[in-house]
Amino acid sequence: MAWAYAELAKEAAKRGGPTALRAFYTGRGIIGGAITSASIAGTIAYDKWSKRRTAAAAETASDATTETPAAGDTRSGQPADSSRTDRLLQ
Repeated sequence: MAWAYAELAKEAAKRGGPTALRAFYTGRGIIGGAITSASIAGTIAYDKWSKRRTAAAAETASDATTETPAAGDTRSGQPADSSRTDRLLQ
C-alpha cells in the first residue's frame, strides 16, 4: 500500500497537486472538456440531421400517395407501354 501511495504522490507532484491529478484522470482537464464538447456537438448535429431526413422522407411518402397518376399517364410524356421497360431490362 505504501508503494502505491508513493507512486501516486510522485505523479500528483508532476501534474500540479492532487486536485490536478484527479482532474486529469476524470477527464475534467482542457483536453477532456474539448473532447466532451465536440462529442456533444456532433450528437446534436446528427440528431438534427436525422430529424430533417425523417421529416423529408415522410413528406415525400405523403406526396407520393396523394399524387398517383391516372392509368396510361406518365410524367415523362412518353406513352405508358412496356417496350421501354423491356429495353431497360435487357
